[in-house]
Amino acid sequence: MVSYPGSTMSTSSATPEVLIQKLCQCLCEHPDSDAARKSAQYSLRMLSYCGQHAVPNIDETSLIEKMKLQMTKSGRVDDAVKLAILHRRLKQSDYLQNRWSILYLLHALSNKKEHKFGGGNMLFRQGLASASTPVTNTSQGRISQQSLTSSSGFGTAAAPSTRGGYESVSQLPSEIRTPSDFIRSDYPSTNLSSRLAWTKTPSTHLGNSDSGHLQTSTLSQVPLQNISNRTGRNTTLQSQSHKEKIGEASLVRQLLYIFQGIETKNIKHSTRENAFCLGTDIEVDKQDRQVVHRLAELGWLHNHIKKYIDSHNKDKAFGLVGQAFCAALQQELTEYYRLLSVLQSQIQQVDSGFEDDSALTLSKLVVWTYEPLERLRWIATLVDICQGKKGGALASVVYSYMQTGDENAQSITRRVLQIVSQPIFHIVECWIYDGELNDPFHEFFVAADLSVGNERLWYDKYRMRHQMVPSFIKTEQAQKILLVGKSINFLRLVCRDRTPIPLQDKSLEDEARPKGYGLEFASDLKLRVDKAYEATSCHLLSVLNDRYKMLTHLHALRKFLLLGQGDFIRHLLDLLQDELAKPATTLYRHNLSGPVEAAVRASNAQFEDSDVLARLDFRLLEINPGDCGWDVFSLDYHVDPPLNTLITPDVMLVYLRIFIFLWRAKRMEYQLALIWTNTMEQTRKLAHNLVHLKGVLHHCHTLAAEMVHFVHQMQYYIAFEVLECSWADLQLKLEEAKDFDEIIGAHHSFLESLMKRCLLDPPSSHLLMQLRTIFDQIVKFEYLQKDIYEQSSAELRERQLYEKELEDAEKKGVWGADSEKEEEEMKRRREFKRVTVPEMRARLKVCTCAYQDMVVMFLRQLDTESDANLRNLSWRLDFNEHYRTRNTALQRVKPSSNKKR
Repeated sequence: MVSYPGSTMSTSSATPEVLIQKLCQCLCEHPDSDAARKSAQYSLRMLSYCGQHAVPNIDETSLIEKMKLQMTKSGRVDDAVKLAILHRRLKQSDYLQNRWSILYLLHALSNKKEHKFGGGNMLFRQGLASASTPVTNTSQGRISQQSLTSSSGFGTAAAPSTRGGYESVSQLPSEIRTPSDFIRSDYPSTNLSSRLAWTKTPSTHLGNSDSGHLQTSTLSQVPLQNISNRTGRNTTLQSQSHKEKIGEASLVRQLLYIFQGIETKNIKHSTRENAFCLGTDIEVDKQDRQVVHRLAELGWLHNHIKKYIDSHNKDKAFGLVGQAFCAALQQELTEYYRLLSVLQSQIQQVDSGFEDDSALTLSKLVVWTYEPLERLRWIATLVDICQGKKGGALASVVYSYMQTGDENAQSITRRVLQIVSQPIFHIVECWIYDGELNDPFHEFFVAADLSVGNERLWYDKYRMRHQMVPSFIKTEQAQKILLVGKSINFLRLVCRDRTPIPLQDKSLEDEARPKGYGLEFASDLKLRVDKAYEATSCHLLSVLNDRYKMLTHLHALRKFLLLGQGDFIRHLLDLLQDELAKPATTLYRHNLSGPVEAAVRASNAQFEDSDVLARLDFRLLEINPGDCGWDVFSLDYHVDPPLNTLITPDVMLVYLRIFIFLWRAKRMEYQLALIWTNTMEQTRKLAHNLVHLKGVLHHCHTLAAEMVHFVHQMQYYIAFEVLECSWADLQLKLEEAKDFDEIIGAHHSFLESLMKRCLLDPPSSHLLMQLRTIFDQIVKFEYLQKDIYEQSSAELRERQLYEKELEDAEKKGVWGADSEKEEEEMKRRREFKRVTVPEMRARLKVCTCAYQDMVVMFLRQLDTESDANLRNLSWRLDFNEHYRTRNTALQRVKPSSNKKR
């Protein structure tokens, strides 16, 4: 209990004036001095001036920042830093209350410290009392201090005159103006009260019935805010006198309807502003109007979300994921409705009289709805960003909003994602365990084409919708999910295997049960998919290898179509040589089937699996004009489901192309072997009897040696560097393969490697064309040599016949020869020596030059290749630089650099 000096008044009934005077006396060294009284009066003037401005809607942090900015602009940077330090210390203090009010007061005083606080600024005195300063108006009579004190509610406080106060106006400082000073001759008191629409009596306004003895004219002495500008104020009040006044309780009740998106009498939806707005004909405080507009945003957000839910609930094509998204939004709105029910319950309790002290106000509504407003804003953001999305794409958008630092927003998104992801995870579970794809609305990332037959099931029936893959499922996991379900259907529909797949134990299945949302489910999804992938792929590979002998058939293709079974190929060439030398139009299957079966029985191929031998066959290709049997004959291999998934018709065409290339190279090797044999035989027989043919025979021998070297090097390159190396890589990949897709990929890589290294790919077409011309030249040399040997043999037979006739004549006793026959014989021999032998030599020279030019061109092309194997082939074909020294174009390339390659 603190008493004012000379007063018996308690602190609870003390007015702000008394408290300010008490504060000034405590702060002064001499409480009864004039300095203390002047300080109190000056404080009242300052507070009166500050009170004329409306309190801004600004928080403490913004206020401090504003003060620091003003200091910085005025060049007081050090003061701004000091202010920040002091404010930080002030915030750490637990004893100071109303910190914001004190800071605002100091800021207002610092801005107006140069202003002279006149008596016209009396807003603060309205809040205190109309007679806080005892004054006397000589023109209108003296008002006693006791009556003023009584009317102001001061109680029985002692008169300030006993403490040295001012008893008259003349004793006040010049800056102080009394209420009587505000009375102007042009504004009589009655006119002023009518302008302000003042309906209360002076006693009612002063708040004390004991002050009824005051005259009515005293009303003009009541302090009013901004009375110096009363003309404009009165005009505003007159313009607002016809507006409807609404209490705060009515606004609160109407806002509860607005929160549900329902318009009320005074708050309606504005199409122009697209918001709920308070009517302009309503008289409400500006600050309250701003609060109402802020709270009305809840109704707009509610309607925005509700409209999305209602519109998409009727859309059956929106899908299960979309319906789950709407259910998640409805669940969030249900939580919002619970808050509204609590608020409505509070209003009902107040109406019933149970809780009169806890009535809802606008300030309380701001606090109650702060978190729901932020929640609805975030949900509305999700609604806007998900427009036009469905299925996995919608789940991806929702999941992307999990990447935020706001814990509340992340929690909301997590709840929504938990519900949205459930349909996707259900489809995933059915797909990886049962192979069932129940996706009527096309929102899953695996799509099925029911028009595709079982023969193309693995390649074309199932595909990935990349735009529907949720972002919380990695691409690798999505590919595994596709592969698992595809493997299950492949086993059932193509392999005809209904054996149950041991996916996982029941305990593991329970542990890996999905949680229903992205981040936590990611690890569980990976565990479940990996186990299903491993079990399904192992079972599929086991069925293909054990029941359908997949690896056995791949080895058979290597042995027969890629000429890996050498003894079988050699026997086949020997047996088919005569038939294939005929024109292609004279070939028939029944004439070739016998030699093929005989070659199998005569080689180690007879010990192959019976299923392999049953699939081995041959075919005759399309016949072109001028083709012989060598050009149209080809081995073939038949495959059935499910092996035709690995060895498709397209793959068989690749095998046939490679076989034709290898068959032609093998034919060259075989033909050159026959040429070498004939050369050795004919040389011994003709060189002794036909001396003039020694040069021609030697030329044939050297050209055949060049061709043999070239073909042998090509065969070595094809057999070892191409076929064996590629086959070794394929076997390694087959051993490491974990699923059927990897086996198919390894097999395709194997064939691509063969096509590229055998010069069958498009970039190597120029090399293949040049190689074929060389092979054709070898065939031409075979025919040329055959023709030379036939002519030489015919000449030799003629000479031997003439010698035999001479011997027979001598045995009969006829000595000498017939001059005519002898002349004819000599003429024929001279003709052979002079015409036939030079012609043979010329034809050989042309053939040799053409062949060497072709080889030189081929070597030149090999030198420009980027593949090291082809450059090494060029070096081996010309290891002694025989062709390089004969060609100026190749001499530009240094041999040393070529060898280094």
